[in-house]
Amino acid sequence: MMNLKYRLPVFMQLCLFLFFMDAGHAAPKFPSPPDSTIGRLGESIVINGVAMDVRQFTSRRSVDEVLQFYREFWPQGTEERPGYTETDILEPWRIITRVENGYLMTVQVTEDGDRGSTGLLGMSRLPDPENLPVLGKGFPKMRGSHVINDILSRDTGKQGRTLQLSNQFSVENNANFYRHHFEGQGWGVDMDQTLSGGDTHSLRFSSGIKSVSIVIHKAENGTIVIAQTEN
Repeated sequence: MMNLKYRLPVFMQLCLFLFFMDAGHAAPKFPSPPDSTIGRLGESIVINGVAMDVRQFTSRRSVDEVLQFYREFWPQGTEERPGYTETDILEPWRIITRVENGYLMTVQVTEDGDRGSTGLLGMSRLPDPENLPVLGKGFPKMRGSHVINDILSRDTGKQGRTLQLSNQFSVENNANFYRHHFEGQGWGVDMDQTLSGGDTHSLRFSSGIKSVSIVIHKAENGTIVIAQTEN
């Protein structure tokens, strides 16, 4: 099974793409695939300000059989208002989605060796386009930084957050900014390391039960900052 950090971005992109669909009220039915075992990923996941229910599944059915199950379950719709959409551009995942009554339902599935298939089922309310959440709120960032993703997960007694930012400052300037910010707040330095000849810098700070890990990487059009907090 692939790590969660490699799976959730698919749901993020779909949520953003479908921000402006019509909203409704009653939650639609969203069954699990046939012959499947279901688990949950955390007690609460909020992706870019949108609360999402995410279920993890493994099924003895093939990828094609899982997709066919949802094609038959969801009506085909019309050309102007399709009942569902499919894509395979995010290999190895195949994805089928539906918007109904203001909810986004996403099935993200891939092969599970010779045992069948595995994937995620995600459901969320579509946000109000007139009142979109402020991403990155409360987390320090350099002037002009753009927040790409903001994921909050909660389990009993534990909360984590992952942010992805971009800006036009150098890797070194970003590292200096976060070093100055957290050391100035009294946090301890657990890691401060330059990698890949200066193209990447890794930082880790802690304060009591709180910790933040930051990876800063030089990209083609600027710098990417990925931060993970736990408390």
